[in-house]
Amino acid sequence: MRSSRSARSVLVAVTVSAAALAHPIAARAQASGPDLDAIARKVIAREQVVGASVLVSRGGKVLLHKGYGYAELNLKVPAKDETVYHVVGPLMPFTGVAVMQLVESGKLSLDADISTLVPTFPLQGRHVTVRELLSHTSGIVDYHYLGDAIDGTSRQPKSLNEVIALFSNRPWVNEPGTTWDWSISGFALLVSIVERVSGQTFDDYMQQHVYAPAGMKSTTLCDDFTMTPGLSPGYRRGGGGQVQAAEDDMAFNYDLRYCSTVGDLARGWAAVDNHKLVSAATLAQMSKAEGPAVHMSPTDSAMHYGLALTLNHEDKHRSRGQHGSLLGYAGAMYEFPDDQLTVVVLTNTENQNAYAIARALSRAVLGLPELPAPPAQVSRTLVDEPVSAAERAQLIGDFTVKYDKLPPDLHGSFTQYRRTYRIIDQNGRLLIEPVGQGAERLLKQADGTYAMRSSPRTVISFTMDGGRASRMTMASPGAGRTLAGGRAGAE
Repeated sequence: MRSSRSARSVLVAVTVSAAALAHPIAARAQASGPDLDAIARKVIAREQVVGASVLVSRGGKVLLHKGYGYAELNLKVPAKDETVYHVVGPLMPFTGVAVMQLVESGKLSLDADISTLVPTFPLQGRHVTVRELLSHTSGIVDYHYLGDAIDGTSRQPKSLNEVIALFSNRPWVNEPGTTWDWSISGFALLVSIVERVSGQTFDDYMQQHVYAPAGMKSTTLCDDFTMTPGLSPGYRRGGGGQVQAAEDDMAFNYDLRYCSTVGDLARGWAAVDNHKLVSAATLAQMSKAEGPAVHMSPTDSAMHYGLALTLNHEDKHRSRGQHGSLLGYAGAMYEFPDDQLTVVVLTNTENQNAYAIARALSRAVLGLPELPAPPAQVSRTLVDEPVSAAERAQLIGDFTVKYDKLPPDLHGSFTQYRRTYRIIDQNGRLLIEPVGQGAERLLKQADGTYAMRSSPRTVISFTMDGGRASRMTMASPGAGRTLAGGRAGAE
């Protein structure tokens, strides 16, 4: 995780009818059509989502505004319509709005070379513009996909300079302006640019110029120094079930450190859509793909990227917005300008489940056929064969794996992905630990391979050399992905 239209079209439902948001059941009672509640429940169950909040509005009416599952799993606290979540994805367009406000005011140019704005960032002889950061055509590697650099330090708070240092001096993925390739690293640089140009902290600027004018009272910075009432913890798969994600949002760039609700996001985009935050011309500019951003997807020629906006679609119904997943959360916010339809979904469960829920609801409202369910994964029953002390001694150590061949569905930044796994002998039991995260059992299977319950379909094997494991391979046949590598420091 999209074009022009009149000023009063889609999210008007949320702004003109505060009562509708306050009393969603009454608003839904006036609606007719598909059973959106049943559709939401179906996808949430299929995607194994712990908790979710959903808002669907069309033509001035809220069709669905409801919570599902649990906001807190251990205590069985139900998710509500306005449960608070970390927002991953849907706030990215608002960072774009902040940049475009500075462009409108004449303080910033889209074609400015960032060497004049962030002079300490090493461009390695290249020229990168603000426009290329916004459109993901800068060629700068995405630090999210480097492996150890961020995954191994995802529990350690970082300053903005420390975040930028994660991808500074890395090889370029593409030459600037030549290829579309997702890179959230550009948004870390945009945060720095907003601060330098405005003379304010990023949070002060966003609160004063974006969130407050849009009436977004529930959108707040939620970091290690603040208490966020009603915040749902994030979850990820682990050990055969869902476990609480332990990543710290302060390990990532500043615009990923915000929490909000589906109603607040809807209000915010309504303010953008009604030209309260940027002009109609600026919104149209953000909603237009240019150059390499026209070719965003190798499999979907109708999917493009504007300026901080994914220009998406459901069949021939165009949409604009953003989706994403990180930190044990997922989010999706899409507006269909020609159809006066907006769908916002936030969940507390990792993976792109919010996007799946949003797509299913959008298609139902638009009268489109239901998408086919993802193919069922072949089940793999795991066993726990005994492992002798001699075998354990052969395996223990650190292995750094990488993609030998990059699958076509992964971003170019994954060519620089390196992840270190530690094999541990703990009181006669083998454990596997991604460095910087928690350990879990490494289970020997009857065929001599190994597995872990958090990812049962991943087949783990070792290459032996001189009575010692010299290489580890992690293969996911269903996904067509294989990671492999030798002992840390050996390659």
